[in-house]
Amino acid sequence: MHKKLLALLLSTLLLSTTAFARAPRSVMPDNRTLASHYRSVMFDRFLTYTTYDSQSDNDLDITPEQIETAKKLYEQIKSFGFPTSLSEHYYIYVEIPSNVKTQVPTLGFSSHYDTTPDIAGKNIKAQVIEKYDGKPIVLKNGHVMDFKSDPYLEKMIGKKIVTSDGTTMLSGDDKAGVSIMVTLLQTLAEHPEKKHGKIQVVITPNEDVGRSADYIEETPYNPDIAFDFDGGSDGEIVVGNFNAEKVIYRVKGVNGHQSHAAENGYRNAWAPACELGAACAKEEWLPNNSTGTEGYAELHHMGMVDGKMSEAELDFRLRSFKQAEIDAWKEYAEQKADAISKKFGVEIERQVFKQYQNVSENIHPYAKQVAQSACERAGVTPRFLEERAGTTASMLMLKLGNGAYTVFTGQNNAHNFTEWVSEEDMFNAYVVALNMIDEMLRIPAPATTTAAPATAKRRNPAQ
Repeated sequence: MHKKLLALLLSTLLLSTTAFARAPRSVMPDNRTLASHYRSVMFDRFLTYTTYDSQSDNDLDITPEQIETAKKLYEQIKSFGFPTSLSEHYYIYVEIPSNVKTQVPTLGFSSHYDTTPDIAGKNIKAQVIEKYDGKPIVLKNGHVMDFKSDPYLEKMIGKKIVTSDGTTMLSGDDKAGVSIMVTLLQTLAEHPEKKHGKIQVVITPNEDVGRSADYIEETPYNPDIAFDFDGGSDGEIVVGNFNAEKVIYRVKGVNGHQSHAAENGYRNAWAPACELGAACAKEEWLPNNSTGTEGYAELHHMGMVDGKMSEAELDFRLRSFKQAEIDAWKEYAEQKADAISKKFGVEIERQVFKQYQNVSENIHPYAKQVAQSACERAGVTPRFLEERAGTTASMLMLKLGNGAYTVFTGQNNAHNFTEWVSEEDMFNAYVVALNMIDEMLRIPAPATTTAAPATAKRRNPAQ
């Protein structure tokens, strides 16, 4: 029976792949010509967006500046005429109905409008270099950009780039992605003849403080194939990332006078805490011994709980491209905690916080093919990468259960005074997005038959 089922699945996959390949690229629209009419519009839009102060804050649910930015973007996007909403927590959601009769998987695009709180981000003054001459770029406050610090600059000779003035960041992360998304919506609104399936777009707050998916359930966003426009440059597409969890252990000792501990039941919390920390964050597991696709387990910090000397808290950070490795560590740590608890006569509690997940662990089977074909048609060589970090896509993965790839937008040196954006890369990413819309029409209907209902995969916030 298993052999018959396997044969059927292989046959279905072969037919589906053949169907995708059967649609010749030669009949696909020339989106570069269409996009060229919006190239300067998108670039001017980006320069305007850099003037929006929209820094997020680690300690605030949302900042007033983000709210103001969200309202501005919402009004702009709403004017295009698509069903558009601004949620209670300031997620901008747009849904474009399909205009074709065939069954097409739903395509999703995302980006974020907040900027990092880790560097100066008010009163940004973008500097446009129309034709970069290859010489070192000297910014204010002694910041210098050259081929040594930024090798990719050498490929920008003769091309347009944008930098900050050196006193702030530029905010290309992710104002470049937002500019692409808004321009894409404008293009579709002004060209209703362009064929497409259903498209969902969400622009989120709080990505740069790791909370871009906290209230995603306020929107219907849950596409079959999704792409997050918040990446680097030169065709970079992130197809995998760390799974990330935070594990908190609390060791609860017993108060009492140490000199009479044997009689009064005093139990020190810190000796068992130190033993647990040493057992669960071995030297070979530390981040400095981790490269490539290797994960790590780190004791990030220890401290008292609410100022109580009798309670020690250990904060572990776990990262791995394989969820199974994190699960194995948690099982090992629980065994150690149980043994140490009994040894020292103390209570040990654990809390687990999922932070984000590897998008590659549940991705649509045609996602990579759509991305590759869209890039190649745009004249871009896709460079598929695995990121030792998290993205909006990985945060959405945690909440929705569906993975998404992160697409280049021309960003360089994000979160830095020397941050800069390649206008050519940003334009190419816009063309790629238009091409992705076309590529979705080549996917055969059977590819969506196993998709779960939109609400079935939604999960509660990690906290």
